Amino acid sequence: MDAEKEKNENIIETIDLTKRFGKKNEITAVDSLNLSVKKGEVFGFVGPNGAGKTTTMKMLIGLLEPSSGSGKVAGFDIVREVIKIREATGVLPEPAGFYDNLTARQNLRFYAKLYDIDEKTREKRIVDLLELVGLERAVDQRTGGFSTGMRKRFGLAQALINEPGVLFLDEPTSGIDPLGAQMMRDLIKKLSKEKGVTVFLSSHSMAEVEEICDRIGVIARGRLLAVGTVDELRDKVREKVGIRYALEVQDLPVQRVMEGLRGLKGVRSVEAVNGHISLLTDLGARMEIAKAVKSMGGTISMFEEERMDLQRVFLKLIEAA
Repeated sequence: MDAEKEKNENIIETIDLTKRFGKKNEITAVDSLNLSVKKGEVFGFVGPNGAGKTTTMKMLIGLLEPSSGSGKVAGFDIVREVIKIREATGVLPEPAGFYDNLTARQNLRFYAKLYDIDEKTREKRIVDLLELVGLERAVDQRTGGFSTGMRKRFGLAQALINEPGVLFLDEPTSGIDPLGAQMMRDLIKKLSKEKGVTVFLSSHSMAEVEEICDRIGVIARGRLLAVGTVDELRDKVREKVGIRYALEVQDLPVQRVMEGLRGLKGVRSVEAVNGHISLLTDLGARMEIAKAVKSMGGTISMFEEERMDLQRVFLKLIEAA
């Protein structure tokens, strides 16, 4: 397989993946999910509480059996080949759990034995992993004494003990101080870019997702609303709800400009905000607005699109659903 083909290979795929709960299957937690994640990418999976994120992740790692539909992780069926999926993946749940009365080394040694990793390889990997997550000085410290940030980083080391090709992370930086959270984000980027690990990441931090994820899936009420890069998601919102511009014009009174732009094709709303004009428009209306201002005898001194960060994009997608 050539490098380009391998890069574009889907390592996670679902087809109409559905999970229902209740005595009569009346509660749909995940509804006909069609999703694909490319090998080596960091994929963000975001949505409100109860959207179906954790249920989806549990189905992908074999902890929950789907009600219908299908899925594959690392080429293995999520129902028939659960053992192989667990061998090929690493998981950092929320909250992460380990034996608090054991040291970091003892905990990792225990998990390594579950994967039948030979002693020489195991002991070296334990040291290497603890160094990777910045816990080399805590190798013989009991994990019960770890801070929240240390526990998160140790959980990542534990998830990597079998050298997985796919890593599932559920809220990897929740409860960590800003410095520890940034360290965790840097580790995730390093695993993807330098080691080729595919990361499937669930998080409530939109800033975090925007920083580290190559693509993002937005889910609400069990249904996938949109998938794409931040820019692609932003474009979807622009198509649905319009573009917001800040406009300043010289040589004309603000009210005169506002009157001239109201009713112009593609302009949805016009209002004065803090000394400038705020416009909500359709895609492609910018040129017509500029022409209209020029025909009125005005000179544009500022005409800027209001940039939406991922938090706003996310909220707009949820609102429009």
